[in-house]
Amino acid sequence: MADADRLLLGVIAGPKGVRGEMKVKTFTENPEDIAAYGQLESKDGHQKFDVKLVGFSKHMPVIRIKGVSDRNKAEA
Repeated sequence: MADADRLLLGVIAGPKGVRGEMKVKTFTENPEDIAAYGQLESKDGHQKFDVKLVGFSKHMPVIRIKGVSDRNKAEA
């Protein structure tokens, strides 16, 4: 897929807690919709992520990515 055909929906702002959750800075109209777009991809398109919204922290969505179960993996 060409970069012109891609849309930036958000960026990981950092880990949240010790269970692999992450805060996300979203560029969606409604921040809670970040997980509604289905499977997301890394910037280069080589990694795909199944994202689930689990809450909010300081007005930022908190997500969990399938396969990321601890803070070390979230930081990576």
